Amino acid sequence: MKNNKGFTIIELIIALVIITVILLVVVPVGQKATDNGRIANAMASMKAIQTAAVAWANDNGGQYTGLTFANLTQGYLPAQFTPTSTNPWQGNYSVNVNANDSTMFDISLTNVPAPSAAKLTTAMTKLTETLPSYTASSQTWTTTLH
Repeated sequence: MKNNKGFTIIELIIALVIITVILLVVVPVGQKATDNGRIANAMASMKAIQTAAVAWANDNGGQYTGLTFANLTQGYLPAQFTPTSTNPWQGNYSVNVNANDSTMFDISLTNVPAPSAAKLTTAMTKLTETLPSYTASSQTWTTTLH
């Protein structure tokens, strides 16, 4: 009499192969959706920062002098922003007066991986005054706005 309890080694291997194939298809799709969500979140945050910076300038004689992310969190940005808010890649935001033109300001995001920076640049190019830049060594993405 044969004992038919359990699975054979062949059945287990086939099951593992099927699971592996499914994971190889599902994981990249999930990662792409996560990255697209981060880009959308960053875009929304930068639009809020841009609006807050313009309000800051209006309250300060039309000048961006003294503009910082921390200053914008003091009544200019929505409540979910704090001086220590992180961007979608768990890096920092910084906002500063543009070094070449005091009528413009720069928003920088740190810890942005290169593939995400390329997608973010494509998404933001229509809204920016100059082409956004990316420094790979520090993973810092910067855009200039007016």
